[in-house]
Amino acid sequence: MTTTPASVVDAFLQTAARHGQRVALRADHDCRYRQLDEISQRIAAALRRRGVGRGSIVGLHLRRSPLAIAAILGVLRAGAAYLPFDTGYPQPMLRRIAEDGRPALLLVDGAESGGFWQGPAVDVATLAAEDPSGFSETAIGPDDAAYVMYTSGSTGTPKGVVVPHRGILRLVCGADYADFGPEHTFLQLAPLAFDASTFEIWGALLNGGTLALAPAGCTTLDDIAQTIARYRVTTLWLTAGLFHLMVDHRLDGLRPLRQLLAGGDVLSPPHVAKALAALPDCSIINGYGPTENTTFTCCYRIPRPLRQGPIPIGLPIAGTVVHVLDEAGQPVAEGDSGELHAGGDGVALGYLGRPDLTAQRFVRNPFGPGLLYRSGDRVRRMPDGVLEFLGRVDRQVKISGKRVELDDLEASLRASGRVDDAAVVAREIAPAQQRIEAYVCGALAEPEALRKYLQAQLPDYMVPSRIVRLDTLPLSATGKVDRRRLLEQHGAPKLASASASADPVERALTDIWMQALGRTDFGRDDNFFDLGGSSLQLLAVHASIRRSLKPDAALLELFRHPTLRGQAQWISGEAALAPPSLDARQRALRGRAALQALRDRGRPGR
Repeated sequence: MTTTPASVVDAFLQTAARHGQRVALRADHDCRYRQLDEISQRIAAALRRRGVGRGSIVGLHLRRSPLAIAAILGVLRAGAAYLPFDTGYPQPMLRRIAEDGRPALLLVDGAESGGFWQGPAVDVATLAAEDPSGFSETAIGPDDAAYVMYTSGSTGTPKGVVVPHRGILRLVCGADYADFGPEHTFLQLAPLAFDASTFEIWGALLNGGTLALAPAGCTTLDDIAQTIARYRVTTLWLTAGLFHLMVDHRLDGLRPLRQLLAGGDVLSPPHVAKALAALPDCSIINGYGPTENTTFTCCYRIPRPLRQGPIPIGLPIAGTVVHVLDEAGQPVAEGDSGELHAGGDGVALGYLGRPDLTAQRFVRNPFGPGLLYRSGDRVRRMPDGVLEFLGRVDRQVKISGKRVELDDLEASLRASGRVDDAAVVAREIAPAQQRIEAYVCGALAEPEALRKYLQAQLPDYMVPSRIVRLDTLPLSATGKVDRRRLLEQHGAPKLASASASADPVERALTDIWMQALGRTDFGRDDNFFDLGGSSLQLLAVHASIRRSLKPDAALLELFRHPTLRGQAQWISGEAALAPPSLDARQRALRGRAALQALRDRGRPGR
């Protein structure tokens, strides 16, 4: 006889009791529920001896592994909340998150604390080996904090979203938007710092399913397809951008799936239609939701045949209420545009240490109990009741599934001391794919110096793909910066240096780069990464090269040869096989960490 769980820990212990001999984690070695229960108890007991308890926050700087999953459970069983650090972020941003979150200690792989952390760091393997004698479970309630995840924060203090246990339970226990149970194997592809991992981890482990951990080297589209086949994955979450790439390049790799959830940005109807036709036994679900409402707010199980028009975000999932309100907080008529306000058990506790910002975004619910989260997303309700996403009410955009505040980026550029004025815009280059462009003024506003400044401060996906220096910024009739004119007047000119090459390999590569980057203003010796190439765009280049130019192309070679000329020589066998320079090594390390995040980076985190 089981009782309704009050916390994630209660739900896991009930599941482990029922399915002790079932495989919980699948990686190089299988880990059964009974073993995961025992290891996480050891970690919880060790944390307690180090002063961690109810209300504490424990940082995680861990690679994807079975021990990392046990560490998460151990933190929760100690009564604390976990704060994951994205290993792909630059040190200054990690340092800002650490200073804001102030975790009691940091769990790491080995003795390496990441360089950003000055407090106590403990090897998680050490904790897992300690004696759990005397341990007893902590009484944890549904409103206790389970994790803290940071969103945006391109300048100043990042925002730590505090998510309670009830939010996770509402997401995966008794949920109605997807199928959960012992027969399902979920792929854990997302980084722990991306809230898609909440769905992956707990969707499996609180329902008796299996969580298959993608290997650390799972970075390419082929790797993802092979991992799905190897572990017989049935349930997969992909960001919209990665979903589009898989449909374009490795659609066959998705055939074993029984349900595929995609989101974090607007889905392309042609890609969805292609996937529906090729995957007749797979349900495709559009998942929408901000981190502040625990991963998913609404979901839409896409029907066959596909309806005309944009892909809706669907209906609120169980335990969730939504209201579409105007600027005065009043409901809008059916079909009219309004801001989506989300309520119910998924609503976060607020922003860590930010009561002012919490009060702005988490408002009293005039229609019932609890609070409503103001999402900042414009939606409308269709005649059949489903919701359609229309855009943002502010200047937030999604890059590889991650939030970027354009106003924050402008402030960051001004804070460099080199810029008199700045305007940042987002240019759409493909479905669910935008690139950030910055236009700057000032005698010291040298684009490459600004790029290096931003790269040292921000994750790669936040750094503008293009920085252009202008004498003045165009103004509208009201005296405000006319960002639309910037997009219209500064489209990328096509350079003959790349496109007119006599070398057929170089010409083919030019087309691949233009398709991936969404730009044509590059030459033969420009660096792909300095042109703003992202992890998602790099995957597209790699997949295209393997399909049409070099079937055995290794992803690391794109870091060794980051220019168009260099890649052409490598493909033609003319390039010397030299070790990458120090700069290339650094790029590779950051790039591989970002690719492991594809999960894309990432990110929903809407």
